[in-house]
Amino acid sequence: MRFPSAEWADAYRAQLGDNAAYREAARAWEGDILLRVTGTPAPGILLRLSHGECTAAEFYPDSGPVGSEFVYEGPIEQWRRLIRREIDPVRAILDGTFRVRGNLAKLMRFNRAAKELVETATRVPTDPE
Repeated sequence: MRFPSAEWADAYRAQLGDNAAYREAARAWEGDILLRVTGTPAPGILLRLSHGECTAAEFYPDSGPVGSEFVYEGPIEQWRRLIRREIDPVRAILDGTFRVRGNLAKLMRFNRAAKELVETATRVPTDPE
């Protein structure tokens, strides 16, 4: 399936629900994160997260006006590489490949949960392009 899309968002939400490591790491996490592809328009998937559960994964063809506690964004080519495990999500932030907006102190407290969010994305069947 294509990333990003409503179908991919639904599959991702289901995978998060099956990920016991994520549930454990995120049991105290409450907040939203927007996975955004940079560009115009800027498609994205808003994840509503609550204590180890993803209560919703909403696809937006243009996520520019969508508000979220956190935004993790980068170019589509880099999202594809991330989903294929070709790049590390933390290193990608440090080298500027991806950008994170939001309370970084909170994000660092839930580093393991954030890593599980990315690991789960690699389990969703995704078209190469």
